Amino acid sequence: MTRPSTLTTPPPRASEPGAATPAPTASDRWWRHLLSRMPRRRRRALPPHLAARRRRLLLASLPVTVLLALVALRLVTLNPVHDRTLAAYTAGDVDGTTTWGERQGWVNVVEGFRAPFALGDAQVLAGRFEQARPYFEQAFEEVPKGGVDECKVRVNLGLTYEALGDAAKAAERETEWRQFYDKGITTMAERPPLCDAPEGGDSGQRASDAQQRMEQKSQDEQQQGQEPQQPQEGQGEQPPPQPQPDSGQQPTPEQQERLRQQQQRNTAERNQQQDDDSRSQNGGGGGPAVPKPW
Repeated sequence: MTRPSTLTTPPPRASEPGAATPAPTASDRWWRHLLSRMPRRRRRALPPHLAARRRRLLLASLPVTVLLALVALRLVTLNPVHDRTLAAYTAGDVDGTTTWGERQGWVNVVEGFRAPFALGDAQVLAGRFEQARPYFEQAFEEVPKGGVDECKVRVNLGLTYEALGDAAKAAERETEWRQFYDKGITTMAERPPLCDAPEGGDSGQRASDAQQRMEQKSQDEQQQGQEPQQPQEGQGEQPPPQPQPDSGQQPTPEQQERLRQQQQRNTAERNQQQDDDSRSQNGGGGGPAVPKPW
């Protein structure tokens, strides 16, 4: 029989129980000696009046901290709200545009005019120009003057005045339609020079076209009232012809559709301008910028 070979066990590792601790080197002993001689600083407790002052400072800074957190939260949720508003408006969803437009009034604390502008666009989608007018007027009061945003707000407000003037004219309410046309002409005529510049897109051209249309409508009505029909020979005096009102009490569907399409193009251009501004602020390159309506 052969004897089994003698097995040798490996030396225990340093991490195992019973392992031999390596002897410290001279450098280790020097560092330990140096650290043992260094004085240890103990943090002393603050006096009571200083501790009370620190607590008051912490409590005073708490509202500012909460406010900054809320502002950061609103800025983070701003783009998603813009996206949902644009999607609803593009789809022609009146209720969705109204809902997300109202939420913009809560999240967009910097550009307060965008919420009423979105709500006015929602009313235009439904063809309710009378309900859209106060929203556009509020947006016009709050929009920064002299910029591209003012051009967009002016165009939509002026087109709304034109639609209301057409409705009043169809109902033979002369004083009312003259006031709406005068407001629309003034709104378009007082547009800033940037509207007619390349930066303003075609908002300047649309404002000029709408202004000419309202001026022509007012002049046509005045000429009809100032040019009585001349009586022919052998006939007695005849009363001047009265202007015939348009059929119906509201603008024709074609007029409403034309004004609605113009305002939708206005909104689309405003969104494109915001995209260009966003890309220029972010340095240009990269993927497509997230559209920012209102």
